[in-house]
Amino acid sequence: MRTSKFLFISLILIALSLFGEVKAQQDATTASTTSSSGTTAQGEEREAKKEPKIVVVKDQGLALGIDLSPFIIRAVKDERTGFCVVGRYGVRNRWFAAAEVGFEHIKYAKKNYDYKSNGSYVRIGMDYDIFNSEDAPTNDNVFVGLRYAYAWQQHESGKFTIVDDYWGDYEGSVGKTSVNSHSVDLLGGIRCEMLRNLYMGWTFRCRFLLASKHSDDLKPYAIAGYGNYDNKVAIGFSYTIEYQIPFNKLGKKK
Repeated sequence: MRTSKFLFISLILIALSLFGEVKAQQDATTASTTSSSGTTAQGEEREAKKEPKIVVVKDQGLALGIDLSPFIIRAVKDERTGFCVVGRYGVRNRWFAAAEVGFEHIKYAKKNYDYKSNGSYVRIGMDYDIFNSEDAPTNDNVFVGLRYAYAWQQHESGKFTIVDDYWGDYEGSVGKTSVNSHSVDLLGGIRCEMLRNLYMGWTFRCRFLLASKHSDDLKPYAIAGYGNYDNKVAIGFSYTIEYQIPFNKLGKKK
C-alpha cells in the first residue's frame, strides 16, 4: 500500500515537472516572437524616417574655349605650330558631349631631308564626371572620356637625298599629296571653376592610331593633332581655358 502511494506521488511530481518545462518553453517562444516583432517594427520605422538620397546637380550649359597645349609644344618643338578650340555641352548631370577642332603646320628639316605639312583635325566624344561631393557642392570636375579623331593634311618634301657610295647620291623631291588618318583618344583630367563660369583644366591623353591613308611615295613625318606617325601609341596632353554659359545652376536634388 505504501509502495502504491509512493508511486502515485512520484507520478504527480513528474507530471508537474513536465508541465513546468512546457510552460517555460511557451513563455520563451512568446517573448522571442514579441521581441522580433518589436525589432521589425522599429526597423520599419527607421526605414520610413530615412532621408532620401541627395544628388548634387552641377551647372549645365555650353562651354567654349581654347587649348593652350599647341603653344606649349611650339615652345619645345619649333617645327610644330598649331591652334585648337574646344567645346563642351552638358547632356545631363555628370555627362558632357565634347568637340575639338584645330589645325597644325609642320616644318621639319634635316641635312638630307625636309618635310612640310598643313593639316586640320576634329575630335568628338564624351566625358563622364566621376567627382560628386554632397557635403560641399562644387562645379569642379574630375573626368574620364573618349574621343574619336579624324585628321586630313597635305604634305610634301621639297628635297631629299639618298646617299649611295656605289651608284652615287640621288636627289629628288615629292610634291603635295594627301593624308587621311583616324585615331582614338582615351583621356582623364580635371576641370576647375576659377571664377564664376570661367574654367581651367588639364587633360592627359593616350592616343591610338587606327589607320592612315597616304601615298607610297611619301610617308607622313607627323599627323595633325596626333603626333609622330611612327608612334602607333602616342602620349599627349591638353591645357584649356573655357567660359561656360550655364543653363541651370548648382543645386541639390532629393
